[in-house]
Amino acid sequence: MSTYKQILVPTDFSPTSAAAAMRAMALADCFSARITVVHVVDYVPPGYVAPELPTNMSSPQALRSRAQAHLEEWINDNSLAGSEPRIVVGSAKKEIVKLANELSVDLIVMGTQGETGLARILGSTTNAVIHNARCDVLAVHSDD
Repeated sequence: MSTYKQILVPTDFSPTSAAAAMRAMALADCFSARITVVHVVDYVPPGYVAPELPTNMSSPQALRSRAQAHLEEWINDNSLAGSEPRIVVGSAKKEIVKLANELSVDLIVMGTQGETGLARILGSTTNAVIHNARCDVLAVHSDD
């Protein structure tokens, strides 16, 4: 059995992500591992959405700042004190794997949604991470 020292928990702030966070905490306790929690902001330039957006949504920096505050609140609400919060901008499918490699993560613990229809055909973020990560990936289903 592997010994995990660095665990990455991606979150989209959903109940499924919270279930994954609980599982990650249990594993971190077992292995005395560190946890990094990441939220990926998928930024689309304003011109592609609408000609005018509120200033708190019009730049990657503004979105990153709002996401950072939300992530810190989510970490508190889910009893993940002591974990390292990270915000990255880009495609979640790519950025989660990229960060896992940069941090030499041993395990990614993430929620999975029951994708249907077009999302299943195109592929979920969890599926992409499972197939592209160099480390172990635990996909956690929520009871919701």
